[in-house]
Amino acid sequence: MENEFAKILGQRVGERRKTLKFTQEELAKKIGVNSSQIISQIERGEREVKAWELAKLGRALFIDVTDLLAQEDLGVDQPVLWRVLPSNQAEVKEAQFLKHCKEYALLEDLSGTTRSRHFPQKEVDPQGIDFRHAPKLADDIRREFSLGERPTASLEKTLEDRYGVKVWYDDLEAGSAAATIGDFGPAILMNRKEAPWRRNYNFAHELFHLVTWNSIPATQLQEDKDLWEKIEKIANSFASCLLLPADSVAAEIQERAKENQIEYSDLIGIAREFDVSTEALLYRLLSLRLINRDTVDSVLGDMHFRKMDKTTMSASWWDPPALPERFVRLAFVAYQKSRLSRARLAQLLETTLPDVTETLLRYDFDDRETHKKIDLCAA
Repeated sequence: MENEFAKILGQRVGERRKTLKFTQEELAKKIGVNSSQIISQIERGEREVKAWELAKLGRALFIDVTDLLAQEDLGVDQPVLWRVLPSNQAEVKEAQFLKHCKEYALLEDLSGTTRSRHFPQKEVDPQGIDFRHAPKLADDIRREFSLGERPTASLEKTLEDRYGVKVWYDDLEAGSAAATIGDFGPAILMNRKEAPWRRNYNFAHELFHLVTWNSIPATQLQEDKDLWEKIEKIANSFASCLLLPADSVAAEIQERAKENQIEYSDLIGIAREFDVSTEALLYRLLSLRLINRDTVDSVLGDMHFRKMDKTTMSASWWDPPALPERFVRLAFVAYQKSRLSRARLAQLLETTLPDVTETLLRYDFDDRETHKKIDLCAA
């Protein structure tokens, strides 16, 4: 029985290592053993795995130890839909993301947070959908999600707090982001290096993929390049329509325009108002037929405009925290409810035991405070 268990564990380690494209030597270094032969023995089921080795294998392979030890088949993870597939270690980035998503869902359960099992889905025909459908779909989502006339102001928080979307940040390639829906719910991976207004656009783009996830499966897009290219363009159009509502944008232009012209400073001000790039605003104005293509090209090619635009960016710039605030909050609540050990809390916060308090304080949570309760009136 023990030999059979060792073989199952070894097979699982080997399959996971190959999925991540690690050599046995690389995995040996990651878990701190001095020979690739040890990994080979583990994968053949010829060596007993010590507890500390098991923990390190889980971390190195981005898989929970309970999954490594599970007797039943783990099944296949939902595909991750990438805008730009990482050119280096794509499998590792994806595995890290999915592991974070599963940990996120675990914290929702441990903290007692109600997790929505059904993300809103819109039925569309992947072959029949075109640019004409983007404005209506964007308007429908804006109303359903209660995003108002300035969607960027609440989009990320609405996705996280109302719909339980797991938002994670990582260092990705320029223009990249990713989305998926699994047993843990919907999730978005964002590029932390992008400008805030670019991230807003990416959120809206990935939202399109989430709300059409059932109608336009990720596997279908990954297998059909022509369909993928078409849907990506429609997702871009959806993002533009969602973040820059036609009536709101037209009203801003009308208010600031004089004698059928508008100042550069006003264009930049409108872009900052909607928290989008000036380029996104100009192309939205083009689609609304408020300016022509020559004007777009002229403005974007004007170095004076570029310089003016750049001088306003610093006031609107912000960097995402190392860990999502909601993730830390859920971990803190689970710990306060004694459903999470301090060691596990430290692991999830990617810190050491002595530094847990300091890490929590960076997110305005104080584990030194007494856990208090209040009395409720009798029904």
